[in-house]
Amino acid sequence: MAAPLSHFQKRAILLIFLIISSSFGTLTSNASQTSKTTIVWTDSVFLEDGFNVEVGQILIVQPGTNIVLGDEEKIIVDGRINIQGTISSPVILDANSGNHHGIVFNSTSNGHNSAIDNLTINDAKYGITIYGSDPIISNLLVINADSVAVDLFDGASPTIKNLTIQGGGQDVHGFSSSWRYGIGLSIGFESAPIVEGVNIDGLITRGLNFWGKAGGLFNDINISNISGATLSVSAGIWVEDSIPLLKDIEINHCDNGVFVRHQTEGWTTRPTFSGIVIENSQYRGIMVERYNHSQYSNLLTNAVFENLQLRGTGGIDAKTPGLGYAAFDINTSGVHVDGALIEDNIAVGLRAYMIDSSTKIENVTFINNGQTSSSVPINDRAGLFFRSASWSSKGPAIVNNLIVNNSIGPGVLMMKGGVIGSNWFTSENGGNGVDFREFHPRVDTIISTNNSLNGLYVFDSSNVELSNIATSQNGIGQNNPEDGSGIFFHESNTVMSGGKNVSCNSCSSSNDQYGISIKNSIDLQLKSILIKDTISPIPLNINNSGITYFGNIILDNITIFSNSSDYALKMVEVDAKINNLQIIGFNDGLHWSGKGITSSSMDNSIIYGSKNACFDLLYHTELTIANTSIYCSSNNPTSENSIVNFTDTFLIQNSSMQNSFILGDNNHIKWISSQDILTPISSFENNIFDIMWNLEIYTVNQYFMNIPYAEVNISFDIYEDNLTATQPYSGNYLYGPFIGKRWLPQDGWSSDNVVNSSCSYDGIYNNTDSLTLSSDTLVICRLDISNQAPFIIWQLPEDDSQYSSASIVVFDASKSWDLDLDEITFTWTSNLDGDFTYSCVQEENTANYSHIIANNESQCLSDGVHQITLEVCDIENQCTNETRRIELINLPPILSVGSVPKINSRGILYLGQTANVSIKLDGTYDPENGDLWCWLETSYEDPISVIDGDPNCPNEISRSFIGAPGQFNITVFASDGINPSRSWSFTVVLVNELPSAIMEISRIDNISSSLVRLDGTDTIDPEGDVVKFEFTSSIDGLLFSGLESTNTIEWLGYLSKGIHNITMKASDNLPNHAGLWTYYSFELEVLNSPPVALISQPNNGIIAESGDILDFQSTGSGDWDLACSDLIDNGSNLLCNPYLGGNNDLVSILWISDKLSEPIGTDWSFQSRLPSGDHNITLSLDDGNQKVISPPINIIISKSAPIMILDSPMPSIEVNSNSAVLFDFQNSFDPDGDLFTVSIESDLTGIILENKTTDYSYDEYLPAGEHDLTITLVDSDKMERKYIQKISILESAPIAQINNLENGQYISPGESVNLDASSSFDYDDDIILYQWSLNDGTIISDKEQDLVYFNPGTVQINLLVQDSRGKQDFTSINLTIGSSYPKLDNLVISIDSIEMNVPTEVYIYVNLDDPDRTTKQVTGEMLSAGISEVMIFRDDGKGSDQVADDDVWTYRSNWDIAEGNWVKVEIWAIDGELISQSQIESIPVVKQSNENTLDWLFSAGFPLLIILIIVLSLLGLAYVNKRRIQIARDIELIESWSAFVPRELDEEFDNKEG
Repeated sequence: MAAPLSHFQKRAILLIFLIISSSFGTLTSNASQTSKTTIVWTDSVFLEDGFNVEVGQILIVQPGTNIVLGDEEKIIVDGRINIQGTISSPVILDANSGNHHGIVFNSTSNGHNSAIDNLTINDAKYGITIYGSDPIISNLLVINADSVAVDLFDGASPTIKNLTIQGGGQDVHGFSSSWRYGIGLSIGFESAPIVEGVNIDGLITRGLNFWGKAGGLFNDINISNISGATLSVSAGIWVEDSIPLLKDIEINHCDNGVFVRHQTEGWTTRPTFSGIVIENSQYRGIMVERYNHSQYSNLLTNAVFENLQLRGTGGIDAKTPGLGYAAFDINTSGVHVDGALIEDNIAVGLRAYMIDSSTKIENVTFINNGQTSSSVPINDRAGLFFRSASWSSKGPAIVNNLIVNNSIGPGVLMMKGGVIGSNWFTSENGGNGVDFREFHPRVDTIISTNNSLNGLYVFDSSNVELSNIATSQNGIGQNNPEDGSGIFFHESNTVMSGGKNVSCNSCSSSNDQYGISIKNSIDLQLKSILIKDTISPIPLNINNSGITYFGNIILDNITIFSNSSDYALKMVEVDAKINNLQIIGFNDGLHWSGKGITSSSMDNSIIYGSKNACFDLLYHTELTIANTSIYCSSNNPTSENSIVNFTDTFLIQNSSMQNSFILGDNNHIKWISSQDILTPISSFENNIFDIMWNLEIYTVNQYFMNIPYAEVNISFDIYEDNLTATQPYSGNYLYGPFIGKRWLPQDGWSSDNVVNSSCSYDGIYNNTDSLTLSSDTLVICRLDISNQAPFIIWQLPEDDSQYSSASIVVFDASKSWDLDLDEITFTWTSNLDGDFTYSCVQEENTANYSHIIANNESQCLSDGVHQITLEVCDIENQCTNETRRIELINLPPILSVGSVPKINSRGILYLGQTANVSIKLDGTYDPENGDLWCWLETSYEDPISVIDGDPNCPNEISRSFIGAPGQFNITVFASDGINPSRSWSFTVVLVNELPSAIMEISRIDNISSSLVRLDGTDTIDPEGDVVKFEFTSSIDGLLFSGLESTNTIEWLGYLSKGIHNITMKASDNLPNHAGLWTYYSFELEVLNSPPVALISQPNNGIIAESGDILDFQSTGSGDWDLACSDLIDNGSNLLCNPYLGGNNDLVSILWISDKLSEPIGTDWSFQSRLPSGDHNITLSLDDGNQKVISPPINIIISKSAPIMILDSPMPSIEVNSNSAVLFDFQNSFDPDGDLFTVSIESDLTGIILENKTTDYSYDEYLPAGEHDLTITLVDSDKMERKYIQKISILESAPIAQINNLENGQYISPGESVNLDASSSFDYDDDIILYQWSLNDGTIISDKEQDLVYFNPGTVQINLLVQDSRGKQDFTSINLTIGSSYPKLDNLVISIDSIEMNVPTEVYIYVNLDDPDRTTKQVTGEMLSAGISEVMIFRDDGKGSDQVADDDVWTYRSNWDIAEGNWVKVEIWAIDGELISQSQIESIPVVKQSNENTLDWLFSAGFPLLIILIIVLSLLGLAYVNKRRIQIARDIELIESWSAFVPRELDEEFDNKEG
């Protein structure tokens, strides 16, 4: 990428552009920029203030143009822009300095065919922004846009092809307060572009950004390196509340590949991605979520993915490896995935939270997914993970055709929720192949192989429906069935999951470490199960010892192939229902201990046990076993603490075995109807073994017909109680089982039980033979009874049936029979019609009238309530009868009424006064299909009698009600002439009808300039009211409206181009019809009218100079789709549409010469010069749909002298002498491109400029006076042109200026201020007065320069200057004068000591240092023996002071000290509220000498004196220090009052103190 231009390089380009542009000669004589239709840019264009392509304008940018925008500026498009870059000569859009805002399309540009081709945009904040417009953009390159490269808003619908975006957002990253930066293509509110070919690389925030109901079609998208956003989510593609369709997408090396968020409730989020590849994402490959995670019900499908490839999330090629959350993440949302490969992600392959039926995943393959660390949660190591997958009323999520291989953890992990799926394959996963926890799956076909743990794991789940499950080679090497089973059910239907069954149908385990394991589970169903070749023993292991809940296990059609030294099926504390169990192979058979909470059973099973055990039962309270074969080759079956019923059971044992069951304590075995069995064995007395048999007893008569309801008595010799029973209707019943014999441990086998039976019927009694109960026995008890009446089996009709009058009634008792095998006869009698047996039709194939049909061919059964009696007799006249009630009644007609128009819900029909109503009776009928009359009556008409005539009930009755009252009732009748008429009434309200709109459309042609006629004259009002009408267009709005009384119902006019929906609305002039209309609509397409190009000026063949201004006119040219009102002079002399309110077309206007590379002009009319040469000129018009070119004209142009363009000074301008005159002729040019010079001469001063170029403008000062300027231009061919111009120079006032002082300047204390006005000036050189003053008016000097002292504080100094004409100027300045702190030093006292009681003259001198010279008082104190005397010092040159104001202050006095040993002298200076540090000296007092004193002093007094001096010194030092501290605080307080902080003085003071 080329380096961006510097600021100075851009300025140089601007200068070159200005030089080159000086050769252009186009002038506009009758239009400003806003009136120009077409603008053409070429070469370099500098736009410091941006540019606006206004409404009605067309901007054409030619290949190779370099556009430079000012900082924060933009090109606004309200009209049309056509950027015509090429691959070899692209158009460049750059910034002069800072960042420009690119190109902005406003909605006013929509439909005007803007086009951009081969444009490169550099240094932009925004590249291209589109508001509700539709430009065509091709081959666009945007480099390093700070905010958004391409931004769409407000329903924008551009077409974009081959978009490249390189870099963006890096320059503002870390500085921007808004998240919206570093974005490639943003598709905003309701925008829907068509995008083909996008390459986006190196952005901060987003590659594609969809929001606010956006859509569009996108194809061939490549996005890479979108990373680093901190204020928002960084993603290759972001979709929010939008519905785009994207195809063929590649996303690589982004923070997030695709991020879909449903943000706004009520809007739709559903992007569709087809053919998408996402690689090496840092956090997520795909994220789909609902922003409000608490709204987890009624989820919508928020994204669709087809043919997805997703790999490398969080991997070594991600920006920062190891940060992946999920390759595919779903949260509180719905997703459809069809066809995906998700592989090699260092994160969970797919993670879904809070989903429901809105999620559907099909044909997806997961390979090598999951985080590699064992410390992360198990779900982060899974291939596919669901959590909280709701099973709503619409169902759960759907997962079909799934492959999950080589996951770090479990292949499929689903927790808390449900799923429906089919065809899952899991293999070589680091955990369970499929793992359900607190889950409700319904899955058909799972193949799970070679997984490190269980093939299928189900934990704490209910409502589990699994079918066609196959596991193999899972958990190899695991030492625990909980970790290495093919299928493992754990805690199914316990506390969390209780309620519904868990089932596995057609499931198999082959070559797994363990087969199927079940732990602490109830209501579990295994059906059609195959288990074989498990590596570890116990292929089917069920252990419910950890629960106490009610429930059982269902095993149905179970086959186990096992060769091991342990049980093939082991059940511990299990209540179960077993059917068709087969245990095959060399193993220990079955071990089954019951829970004892509910009964258990085993049916139709085969058990083989051939090693250490065979068939072991424990703790069964109620176990039934039937139709089962038990093969025990070397071991006895066992039972302990069990009650077991064996029915139809075979126990096959080795011939060498002596006993059958080995019984532990407390067993009761019932061996029922089963094979002979060996004697059981037990060491416990509390056991019973019963062999039991059934008795089947038939009670028959002498004809061996079973006798219903006979009495049976059964008695036993031992064990059983006598039994009396009634036989069922069938005459036979199976009784039992009964004990045949019993085995007790202490007694052995008992004798066989003996049974006696008897039967009786109708007073006849018979005993059967006694029999030994040693097998199931059939007993026939015969009773030779007298002839018995037949048995009635009456099928039809049922009691209390009701039939319509004379309808068919079927009587059927054909299944009745006779115990004596006699023929039987049937008689049917009615209490109304008597015996009707033979008057009705007998059903075919019956001869005894057991089945007859009444009222079939003729009526044999009258209407009424019948008591029907059926009597059945045999040949011996043994009869039986039964009576039933039926009714035949003539039912009234069924009346069904509909209407057109419809009757409303309140039973009112609103009908036009002249309209017809159609009463629909097609659903009306007579139940007996008899005569039927239907008619209607009105409440305002007399009733009519129709029953006297022929029956007539038409399907429809239609009539009008002209002349009827405004409201009346209609009653519709239906009568069969027998029953009371059925009727239904409703109210009719007659209303004034609207006229029906009728319109015809005619035109000569289908273009916009063709006249259109809308003819509605066939529209009439039914009541003759005046017709009100409107003609409207969906594009042009209201075309015409009026009343029939004043206007013809038609419109003649022109329609703008487009597809119109033309509507005619018709009504009448009644007030109550206001707003009510009838409509007639028609779709009409109006095509574009082509432009017309004609040149009216200049005339063909003219000759002119290059300096001549030529008139270019295009009278008669134009386009019918242009609105005249939008053209200059309302389109006078141009072809345009005077009826349009605004332009439907934008027409580009190009005047072209074959000698020029650029257009001559771009307006309908203009003035311009032409360079020398032979020109062929054409006018080209293009409305975006069609381009036309006028016939050419020929013009010959000869060379010309330079042309003067003097932008400054303006003619006759007045300029003050103190202002420079700007001579700006940079826009002057030579029409022939020759070099030329410019000279300017004044009649007052002579030459001002000589032989200057147009490269610069020139500032020159001129003296006062009236100047006549002569301007001469001479080119390199010596062609010369002169211009004359006047200018007036006026005298000017002086300028006041203060030298060497700055406003607010600080002046050190005591420093003088130099007042200097020497820089003040007057262009007329006549200053006569300088006056310095203070703000209160005090005059402080009248000199040009002066030195002045000021007291501390703030002071304003004013300077007034005045010239000889009295003109004045004034300026002022504020100064701060510093304040100083007084300081005393060099204290001198004239005496060294003083003699007591001797008057002594004393002089004291002290120096005062106070730079601001504001200290007015120096004071002191003399203290001796507690007596104080004030000392006043002076510096006024009087008295003892010799020199005034020399800063040496003097004190003079006579001291007479009467007592004390010392005189203390302390002196300080007072400056207002400031007090200096004291100067202190002590002078000894000398007393008169005497011997006693000396003796005392040198004996006892001297040591005391030394001690006293030390004490006083210490006290003095403490006092001085305290005084200094207090003074320092006072100074600090005083300084805080000042308006400034004189830190320099503080430092100076501190230095001196130091």
